[in-house]
Amino acid sequence: MKERLGLILGRFQPLHPGHLYLFNLAFGENNKIIICIGSAQLSEPFSIRERHQRIQKQLEILGYDRERYRIVDLVDPKPMDIWPSYVKEICGITNETKNFFYRSDKLPKRYEQELARLGFRIRYAKRKPFYYRGPDGFYYQISSASEIKEIHRKLGKEIG
Repeated sequence: MKERLGLILGRFQPLHPGHLYLFNLAFGENNKIIICIGSAQLSEPFSIRERHQRIQKQLEILGYDRERYRIVDLVDPKPMDIWPSYVKEICGITNETKNFFYRSDKLPKRYEQELARLGFRIRYAKRKPFYYRGPDGFYYQISSASEIKEIHRKLGKEIG
């Protein structure tokens, strides 16, 4: 039987409970995980080094076995429409494993089709709302990093 490999691709700007939910789901369903940090060339607000360190530290705190995962930094390809094959290549994913791609947001149909052609099964996870403590000390119920950024924008505070 083929080993199961889970791929999670995100910017992790910032790392939040929604990402942790995907990690937990992928670790529970696969032998190995690749966490791919997208848009590595951007530092909005965290550099690739900071994002990598935060993910690594969080996985250590949660007790995930280092032998079961790998973190890969990914600079956005040009043109962006080649990203499915580009991600597979950069992450060193082969057809020797049964490959699953974890998402919470629906992908455009053309990306779903390309990922299927490349041998991935897409695993959509329903977004789960969580509470985020804003820079003003109040808690906000949200479900994505864009909502965290919006809170900070409204309050005029940088994420950090």
